Amino acid sequence: GQVRKLGVPLLDQHEVIFLLTEQEGEESRVVGAIAIDQTKAAAGLAAVAIFQAENVIMATGGPGGIYDTVVYPAGHLGSTGVALTAGAAAVNLGEWQYGLASVKFRWNVSGSYQQVIPRYFSTNPDGTDEQEFLNNYFPTMSKLATGIFLKGYQWPFDARKTRNFGSSLIDLLVYQETVGKGRRVYLDYGANPKGGEGLAPFGLADLDGEAATYLKNSGADGETPLARLRQMNPMALQLYLDHGIDLSKEPLEIAVCAQHNNGGLKGNRWWESNLRHLFPIGEAAGTHGVYRPGGSALNAGQVGGYRAAEYIAHCYAERTIDRETFRHKYAGQIAAKIQVVRRALQTVGQDGQEMSSFRREFQQRMSQAGAHVRFPALVKTAVQEGEQQYRRILNYEVKLNNPAEILDFFRNRQLCLTHLAVLKSIAAYLERGGGSRGSYLVIE
Repeated sequence: GQVRKLGVPLLDQHEVIFLLTEQEGEESRVVGAIAIDQTKAAAGLAAVAIFQAENVIMATGGPGGIYDTVVYPAGHLGSTGVALTAGAAAVNLGEWQYGLASVKFRWNVSGSYQQVIPRYFSTNPDGTDEQEFLNNYFPTMSKLATGIFLKGYQWPFDARKTRNFGSSLIDLLVYQETVGKGRRVYLDYGANPKGGEGLAPFGLADLDGEAATYLKNSGADGETPLARLRQMNPMALQLYLDHGIDLSKEPLEIAVCAQHNNGGLKGNRWWESNLRHLFPIGEAAGTHGVYRPGGSALNAGQVGGYRAAEYIAHCYAERTIDRETFRHKYAGQIAAKIQVVRRALQTVGQDGQEMSSFRREFQQRMSQAGAHVRFPALVKTAVQEGEQQYRRILNYEVKLNNPAEILDFFRNRQLCLTHLAVLKSIAAYLERGGGSRGSYLVIE
């Protein structure tokens, strides 16, 4: 609204692939950026756009593209690696938030989706061998049902809530089914949790006091989870219906997904990076800490934006480099960056790993080794594999199927660097004796 009102030009469909920098004494600063015009990507070098910039505000979100199982919107990848490549420092990159989410339509299954006590079950990849997999790990249906209910309140995986049949035990069991056993997990809103393995079938009387009182006060006393969801939150059903999923007719496939990067690019109290004149704000900034209360990300994004704007207005408002100086002073740096684009385009049709396969490789590595269950030995191996993969793309040992894939080349290049930085951050924490905290569990 305000941007349009002031007539600030918007250049949509331009994806930054490099930041241009200058050394100022012992520090570096941003002086511009190189981007690819997505509408012209198929034209190769003709798609390159060069920007002079006194200041760069980076509001690109978290690097959701580094994980295989994510609840980030499809197409949201993040650009953290672009800043890392330019020399920006990061902080707490290994701190994330993970939780249960649907995979066909990416959405957190929190709140009423859990409070109506859906039935959890798993199957083989082909849909056979249906199992009530939670039943083996809870002593009574009361404990199981209350754990499911509390998953609505306590949605993010929390290492502190895995003991004594806490709600985060459910996340671990879903992870065990999906990652450990290669099975698929679903929520069934058409049926209550079934008995078996010594547990009686679910009834509303099985709920502990807090859960029972909540459902009663919500008027959610229906016979099935579907009926209770209609009573409690009919829009929750409509949301999935709007995305082609009818919870009255089909179960909802879920997984434990990466949801938010609590760490990110480092900034000072004005959200300015060590790479001066660069201001990472929102989730791109590492301002959220180990435990991120719900809603605080929005607040932090707003505060960061205000602080960055205030500092720029009061301290960085004057232009320090005119256009002619920019064109001559940074011609060599710009030429070197464009040569990377030219060299990447030369991989069209050559032998090498395709872009889709390259991305899947590091995404699967992250979801297996760098998600909410972390094994030090697995992390160590993942770092070594990540280094090898990053070297491959730096050495152009990949393949583009056509010039338009130049976008995927640079996305994969910066995402691969980011996943390696995250893995190294996790490894450094573990090597110093760090244990379970926040939204991950360390298993020796």
